[in-house]
Amino acid sequence: MKQEIFKQLSNYKKILEDKGYNVIYIGLYGSQNYNLDDEESDIDVKAIIMPSLHDIIFRKVTSTTVECENGNIDVKDLLTFYDVIKKGNFSYIEAINTEYSIGDKYIKDLFKKFKPNLKSMLGAMREKRKALTHEYPSKVKEFEKWGFDPKQYHHICRLYDLLFYNQRNCYCHSFIKYEDDDAERIKLIALKRNKNKLSKNFVEFDSDNIIEQAKKLIPEGYVYEPTNVDDEINKYIEDKIKIEVRNTETSYARELRTFDSQIPKSDLKKFPILEEYKGQDISYIVYESIEIL
Repeated sequence: MKQEIFKQLSNYKKILEDKGYNVIYIGLYGSQNYNLDDEESDIDVKAIIMPSLHDIIFRKVTSTTVECENGNIDVKDLLTFYDVIKKGNFSYIEAINTEYSIGDKYIKDLFKKFKPNLKSMLGAMREKRKALTHEYPSKVKEFEKWGFDPKQYHHICRLYDLLFYNQRNCYCHSFIKYEDDDAERIKLIALKRNKNKLSKNFVEFDSDNIIEQAKKLIPEGYVYEPTNVDDEINKYIEDKIKIEVRNTETSYARELRTFDSQIPKSDLKKFPILEEYKGQDISYIVYESIEIL
């Protein structure tokens, strides 16, 4: 199974590169991290791409989803990903803490410094509660059977487990990996596909109750303290941009005609051959490279 996941990560990297992205990291998020995957599970990832010099100058943000046959790729440029993860979004931190990742080890190690925001977990539970009874086009089959999406119910239960686990373990975990013989794992997999044929009324009532209980797991007066790695990120991007510019030998050309006026002193200094044409009406083109200091 591990080999198949890493193979898929490499395939996703190629898909993004074929679209012109400079991929620096891809990390798995989802059921395989929790040991809750089954034959219907997709392989979803979060990808970090390197912004180009053009993107930085014109403040172009990349934040998009690429849909693939076996899962989705959540794509963000490095600066945008950093903006999200420094707020403690647990699902993005999960994609860093996963054992299933490829790419720049420096970026993985740098972002491992971030702890998840407990309130982001509670917020995700509320989002799952809304999605529980919202019939998306991809969930028609589930709604025809039960009138709700059981996968969302299993997520609400799983996130409660995560908050409960964090309360006892330093509030630093972005996901739980269940053991094969764990009773809670067996329960969650059953809930995911509604193997016990639970009713819509029961699931709605229980979901609301679980969310109320989850609120109590967050310490009173809890405030998330973000980690700041601005200097490291800026230095990383600066170094990468310098390499990119040098490798591409970026250059530009300027054309000048004297019309019997003086040749600029700077050009005479750089190109002594122009001394022979002083006082003449001449045209010339200068090719120069961008200099990275």
